[in-house]
Amino acid sequence: MNLIYFLQQSFLEELEKTVALLAFEDVSNCPIGKLLDVSQRLKTASSFMMLIWAQNQLGEKTMYPRIKDLSTAKLEDPPV
Repeated sequence: MNLIYFLQQSFLEELEKTVALLAFEDVSNCPIGKLLDVSQRLKTASSFMMLIWAQNQLGEKTMYPRIKDLSTAKLEDPPV
């Protein structure tokens, strides 16, 4: 199994979980409703903060395409 296939499969699984949350009117009845718990929200926020920190650290040492918008993961080319 190559890396690209693994990443696509992983993304697909996460997308399926997200869509499943939309299918339930009452998320307490959803088998993956725990994804909306405060603990999961804190974990996600922590991951985003770590990403921002890592980008800032790397940006002090080299130029690279940065994630400009976390909500879309759109990359921004480094200045020339």
